[in-house]
Amino acid sequence: MAHFSPELWKLVAWNGVSLRVPAQWEVGSLGTSYLLLEDETGPVLELKWQQLKRFFSHKVHLKKLARLSSSTPGLDFEVTHLPDEWQHPLRNFESRFFKWQGQEVSGKGAILYCSNCGKASLLQFYQKEGRDDSLVPVEVLQTFRDHSEDGMVIWALFGLRALTPQRFGLVRYRFQPGHYQLEFQWGQEHITLSRWGPADVLLKKGDLLDWFSKNCGEVDRSNVALLRKFKYNGNPAIRGQSQRLDTTATRIWAKIARRLPHVWIRVWHLSSDNQILGVVARGLKGLDESMLEEICTSYEMV
Repeated sequence: MAHFSPELWKLVAWNGVSLRVPAQWEVGSLGTSYLLLEDETGPVLELKWQQLKRFFSHKVHLKKLARLSSSTPGLDFEVTHLPDEWQHPLRNFESRFFKWQGQEVSGKGAILYCSNCGKASLLQFYQKEGRDDSLVPVEVLQTFRDHSEDGMVIWALFGLRALTPQRFGLVRYRFQPGHYQLEFQWGQEHITLSRWGPADVLLKKGDLLDWFSKNCGEVDRSNVALLRKFKYNGNPAIRGQSQRLDTTATRIWAKIARRLPHVWIRVWHLSSDNQILGVVARGLKGLDESMLEEICTSYEMV
């Protein structure tokens, strides 16, 4: 693989980790705390991470890797010193380096521990015989981040980019043709980011308000927000907000009915991208509208 200039790289960010990678690398597999990136030849980078609540041992995790490797015939696994060119990019981590050699594919990587955030991460680069990828891991590692510095978590995947408050944890996600969705929760408050498309097909029989009212009941579960049309950054949009008061009686009713009484909705049509974006929030108490405005501002197609 040749050396790539910065403009040919892209940001990938998922559930607390972020890094820049060559533009042709795509997501091959995805989990809550897992990413496998691939190019046209197959896997190129595997990431796993975990938020720890107790002491971390590199030795324990390296032994697990060695055992897994020993079960693969013809694969040689070795723990060795961190290469000189990896020292600076990983200077903020407690790190251990490993490499392995198979019959057609080799790999090298590191197990990292960040004492600032208490997160352990594994990054593993794959390389096929006959290719020189020596510069790529170093450039990727220079951009790797495992926690937020400003209290906001960045998400950048499948052409979407967003920012969410760090206190909200990812509880559900789906990436299906025509519908991407991320749902976050903090206590009794939920925020859902959605993307639907292609818009010209979805809106063929009606406008945005008609389509959303008929097809998105799983997002607006309360049916208490009065929806109306407006323009958002020059785009056709709808918005709605529940009018319930934040009282003890409201909260008791919500628990009995198993519904969150406060709802905030914004959905807009990006004509230039032929997509529809939406932010929906639900909560037991009144919602932070300034926070939701900030989320909408950062939510975009890239």
